[in-house]
Amino acid sequence: MTDVPFPLLSAPGLKPQTAGGRVLNCYPEKLPATAGKPYGWFRVPGLGLFGTAPSGRYRGGVQKDNLFYGVFGTSVYSFSILGGAGTLLPGSIPGIGIVFAARNNAANADVVFVSPGDGAFWINGGGAVVAYPDPNVGQPNSVVFHRGFFIFTYGNGVTRASGVNVTSINTLDVATAESKPDTLYRPVPLGNGQLALCGSSTIEVWGGQNDSGYPFSYIATIPRGIVGPAAIAGAEDGFGKGLFLVGDDFRVSRLDGYACTPISNSDLDTLIEREPIKTAIRVGVFVSRGHGFVSVQGATWCYVFDTTLSTWHERNSWLKNYWRGLYPIQAHGKWMCGDSDSATLCEISANIRYELGTPIRMRIETGPFGSFPQAVRINAIELYLTKGASDATGHDPDETDAEIAISISRNGGQDWSNPRNVKMGQQAITNGRVRAAIWGQAEVQGVRWRFEESAGLDFAFMGADQLQDVLR
Repeated sequence: MTDVPFPLLSAPGLKPQTAGGRVLNCYPEKLPATAGKPYGWFRVPGLGLFGTAPSGRYRGGVQKDNLFYGVFGTSVYSFSILGGAGTLLPGSIPGIGIVFAARNNAANADVVFVSPGDGAFWINGGGAVVAYPDPNVGQPNSVVFHRGFFIFTYGNGVTRASGVNVTSINTLDVATAESKPDTLYRPVPLGNGQLALCGSSTIEVWGGQNDSGYPFSYIATIPRGIVGPAAIAGAEDGFGKGLFLVGDDFRVSRLDGYACTPISNSDLDTLIEREPIKTAIRVGVFVSRGHGFVSVQGATWCYVFDTTLSTWHERNSWLKNYWRGLYPIQAHGKWMCGDSDSATLCEISANIRYELGTPIRMRIETGPFGSFPQAVRINAIELYLTKGASDATGHDPDETDAEIAISISRNGGQDWSNPRNVKMGQQAITNGRVRAAIWGQAEVQGVRWRFEESAGLDFAFMGADQLQDVLR
């Protein structure tokens, strides 16, 4: 038997024969040293219904006390910890793109929204969404709360601060990021108390605290910009795994001190480079089963970085080439996100094995392997997985008698066979073998296998063995 090399990260390659394998809608986890295999591949966390709005795409939100305020379309809705239908707030926020939201530490905390290009907004004492109370705010393109201040940024490189835990703005509390004449997209707090002013060509680090004027002073310039306003994440409450960004070099990097360390592979770099509207690329973060996940999304693709093993997997939704999740955020003790296909607020959880009722199809594709330059005859494939993982009380028959779909490519990935469905055992029935025989002859380019499972079960792949004869 030949051990089938399961990939730890997704690397489809520019051509099928250069692929290193694919990991789709699942991720590897290191198993204990005494386990049967070193890694298991588990399904990505699902999306469950938490809250709804009548219409509109989710654009962002923030929690204040026991309410989460989410922007759907041009309307703001509040959601209690119980979720359900949101409560509409009077007023509106124009625009269709991302909304940045922040709250301060006042006794009755102020909640502020900024819609880039449309201005700043505020929830007043009566619970209505109105224009920001101080007109000196101008037309910012982002806001964040940092060390007592609302920090606003502007496309011309200007940054402005409110007073401490108030909305009032002194026109002298202003500074300019001037390392380069680039667009300033947004401010992002750093874990050491400093502030990153993120532009299209540079990131300026500001810190300290001044007694008058703009509260922080220039410290250093990082010679790396971000491709758009949503292209950096990691400062969100509850994450704590670092800052991650899509830079102006069209790579994904982790911010290590004042340096950007690239972490993406060439397949993802190519997707970023080919993305027609790079300012729309989104980076989001969330945590599940102790893993920190960093999602990087374009219009028709999504890669996710696992900070635990430093590996990449792909993610998409059922019958789509993109992931439906929008702008993850921690609120009400959960990780939540919007849904690109409905006016829904979702909970992200490994306990949920569907996406709003639709399946999450796990897929593992191996890279090509064999006995180059000799052809091989493939006699059988046997899978090592969590047998008996079916659910006797689940949906019949896909959950009560679950199957694995197995496909083969005998020419290095250029063409794939029709899948064969192999049962993995009804609930608690762990004897027997998950095996399929007689797969034909593979060319010298090598064999590639594809394994798929889409039933909503607590399931994991752990490996496979191939029985083969080397041919002359």
